[in-house]
Amino acid sequence: MNRIYYAKSDTKETIQEHTDKLLNNLKILKQNYGEKIVENEFERERFFYLLEIVCKYHDIGKVYTPFQNIILEKIGEEKIKTSFDYTSVKHEQLSPMFVPINNLDLTKDEKILVYQAIFYHHEREYIEVDNILISKIINEDFKPQLENIKSEILYELNDDLNFSYYRYVKKRIKQGDELYIKYCLLKGLLHRLDHCSSQLADVEEVTKEVLAQFTENSMVNKGYKLNELQKYGKNNKNKNILVIGSTGIGKTEGALIWSDCDKTFFTLPLRVSINAIFDRINKEIDYNHVGLLHSTAIDYLEENYEFENPENEINLTRNLSKKITTCTIDQIFPFVFKYKGYEKIYATLKYSKIIIDEIQGYSPEIVAVILKGIQMINNIGGKFMIMTATLPRIYKEELEKMGIDFEYNEFIKDTKRHFIKLEEKELIIDIDCIREKATKSKVLVIANTVDKAIQIYNELTDKGVENVNLFHSRFILEDRNNKENEIKEFSKDRTKVGVWITTQIVEASLDIDFDYLYTEMSTLDSLFQRMGRCFRKREYKEKNPNIYIYTENVSGIGSKSVYNKQIHENSINLLKDFDNKILDENSKIKLVDKLYSNDMLDGTEFIRDFKEGMNVLNRIIDYDVNKKEAQKLLRNIENITVIPKCIYEDKITIFEKYKMCSDKTKKRELKKEIMKLTTSISLNQKWKLQNNIIPIKELKDKNIMLIDMYYDENIGLKLNENMEENWDKRSF
Repeated sequence: MNRIYYAKSDTKETIQEHTDKLLNNLKILKQNYGEKIVENEFERERFFYLLEIVCKYHDIGKVYTPFQNIILEKIGEEKIKTSFDYTSVKHEQLSPMFVPINNLDLTKDEKILVYQAIFYHHEREYIEVDNILISKIINEDFKPQLENIKSEILYELNDDLNFSYYRYVKKRIKQGDELYIKYCLLKGLLHRLDHCSSQLADVEEVTKEVLAQFTENSMVNKGYKLNELQKYGKNNKNKNILVIGSTGIGKTEGALIWSDCDKTFFTLPLRVSINAIFDRINKEIDYNHVGLLHSTAIDYLEENYEFENPENEINLTRNLSKKITTCTIDQIFPFVFKYKGYEKIYATLKYSKIIIDEIQGYSPEIVAVILKGIQMINNIGGKFMIMTATLPRIYKEELEKMGIDFEYNEFIKDTKRHFIKLEEKELIIDIDCIREKATKSKVLVIANTVDKAIQIYNELTDKGVENVNLFHSRFILEDRNNKENEIKEFSKDRTKVGVWITTQIVEASLDIDFDYLYTEMSTLDSLFQRMGRCFRKREYKEKNPNIYIYTENVSGIGSKSVYNKQIHENSINLLKDFDNKILDENSKIKLVDKLYSNDMLDGTEFIRDFKEGMNVLNRIIDYDVNKKEAQKLLRNIENITVIPKCIYEDKITIFEKYKMCSDKTKKRELKKEIMKLTTSISLNQKWKLQNNIIPIKELKDKNIMLIDMYYDENIGLKLNENMEENWDKRSF
């Protein structure tokens, strides 16, 4: 009786069946994106020939008896007697010997590419493989079953099994090598094809529907014509572009039109902003080939959409299969750290476009990562668009130093929207003014930290203000999603009046429009983003201010805090000339440009962090970290996930069910319910509150803890006094 050779235990899929799925996905990839992956026709055919070879032979090493025994045990079948084990050598280290290399007419370079793509496609911590062990495996395991293998595997196999391929893989291809780009493409696309095929998913979402056309149609249906920025995106769809545009000018539509019919990744600093863009594309533009990718995306989809299978939607997005993916940068840009397996994302960006929205919303260290990523994307042949309301000059200059070609333009509204007033006092002092305005208007109050926002909320509620709401990052996920929807609905309904107190969580791409803004002074780039939530698209014609900026006893200022102290002070000084005046859009651009000029940044912590970030990235060692470590480096922050104790006690039955549950599917569903009850605090806050942090006895997951601090659905998680930290700005 012939042996069956399995590749997967969960689906009892054979090696042949799994390989056939890869080859089918390879056809989908080539038909839809082949010309973008390799532009030259001859080189394209040769590249896809090599990719077909690595797909066919990447898993043949799984015929190794110890691997088959692992599968057989999992599916409840009798294991095969063998003297070998799976700890000394892995299947991907054995697969290359089955490639019929002498019959494939490959150059030496092509042999290196094929062998290395196969040998390293699992990125494990390898034990050095010796010739004696491989010879024993060949003679005692492979040769006795070779005829059986050939009857089960329908592709030509090498008869002369030996270890000669090892000389081609011993010196690994890395950045700077002549074969580097081809290797990244070959190995990265093998990862894509392998992972998608393992999950029974198509490698790419095939559609003839063009996002740019849907976007234009949506605008026409609303009575809008393309403005100059949007025309610019349309006319430069095959180029890299950097665009500065006033808040509310329609940058999002301009970017979507620039994306044309290409595979696209749309990035923003905050999850709340990404959710808003996803909603706009899905609901307003009515384009359904869009995925949502961030750490809590599954919860947002389940809460706000009626997908038949939201997990499938997330899996397609995680596998980079969607036509357009809306995501936070930590989902895409870790490839810059060249972690083990980074080629999967990097290769995909070869035939994709990436949109970086509101680049000024990131810390200087993270911008260094983005700019380095853009350089790598440019090197492999992908396209990028940076769009922002304000741009620190040093970022544009850095791209120019890198030798990257891009088109640059500014599109500034002449609409007068913001009459500003600098108040040399603390915001909390003007609570009565806020209360009065809130009886007839929509009032937005923005604090630099969560604790300050809570303090303002308490002051207003104590004074009996009606319709006062609070929104920040320290609500549990369930309440946070509700808050996000509520503030958007409040903004849309022009009959409603009242006040919302928030943090920077509303700064980037949240399409809300209030009548008055009361805000703590931040840095100018952040401040102007806040202004964009007030009279967003309307002209302001009154003779009194609609923007009040408070400069005394401001929260969140200092070293390693939300805002750099020196840049904050420089921002106040630059703004003084506009006190009690209309601040036009062109002046905002010039002020930010001056604030982040080399002269004003000289000696600041900001410029030191940015330059050090660039230096570190230029010294990255290939394959030195794994993906999780790379994401942590990118986030530049260590958060811990917590559940308020009162929420835990109220929902105790969910935790008890989870502990007792043995069904994997039900257990996953219960875990999702538990995750909706979580929020995050910084690691620094954890140490200050270590006596209030408690393990959850029903969970084995030590990354989720109880926090014994006050929480309710109106205020969120309230921490101790003097814990003036707010991570909204970097809260992915």
